Amino acid sequence: RGRAAARAGATRGSAQASGRALARRGGMRAKRGEAPADSPFDKPEWVSGAHDELDGIARLVRAFTQTPEPDSGA
Repeated sequence: RGRAAARAGATRGSAQASGRALARRGGMRAKRGEAPADSPFDKPEWVSGAHDELDGIARLVRAFTQTPEPDSGA
């Protein structure tokens, strides 16, 4: 979480950096469900934890930059 806070704080003064950080997060989120439909493997538990951590980073960046949540309609 320390790195997440540092990353969020580092983008605070730059709308462009904030946008890049949130776009990168969106790209990672989009790729997380790309397992083949016929995959014989179950998703490991750590994957869910990693997704939660990425969601936390995005929330921190939005909080520090006062960017609305994407589904808030603001």
